[in-house]
Amino acid sequence: MADKKLVVEKKDPGIAALISVVCMLILGAPAVGYFYIGDVKKGIEYLIAAWLLAGLVFGGYIAITIFTSGLGLCCIPVFVIPLVFDLLIVWDVYLEAKGEPTKLPII
Repeated sequence: MADKKLVVEKKDPGIAALISVVCMLILGAPAVGYFYIGDVKKGIEYLIAAWLLAGLVFGGYIAITIFTSGLGLCCIPVFVIPLVFDLLIVWDVYLEAKGEPTKLPII
């Protein structure tokens, strides 16, 4: 029998990061870059995590605004939390596409 070697097509890290940034800005889904590089499991996990985090922050913001009669409007900086998480996902996609050790764990 002939030895079969698994040939993995290396994906361009810049394209992977660009896909993640564009999807982050349009869909709020930076984890789409994982699908491009072939890591579907991690993509699904971080897609759900990013959406849950954004939903919790937005829901909490609305609840605080309602219960404090508008004083929650001063909590606008809390929206930085999902943005930082999304940017970490973009960075992790870039590192994984380069073949370097990633920073985010598989959930």
